[in-house]
Amino acid sequence: MREMHFTSQPMEITDLGLLEGTFRAMDAEKTLLWSSNWPHWDFDLPGRPFQLPFLSEQARRNILGETARKHFPDNVLTFR
Repeated sequence: MREMHFTSQPMEITDLGLLEGTFRAMDAEKTLLWSSNWPHWDFDLPGRPFQLPFLSEQARRNILGETARKHFPDNVLTFR
């Protein structure tokens, strides 16, 4: 699992213990790429990672864009 990359939608938050274990197993800080599924009715707001008490501030930054920036060329993605 740690050699793959994953997207986050939908992010199931009803069992935080299970979610935390899953994040740990996949090394989410380095492998999880944020996706919201917007504009569908069941989309996740970008604030969702801030509701997860087990994530560090760096993990949140990575999931919300830094990991994607590391894996895709600068001419494809531009973060400001």
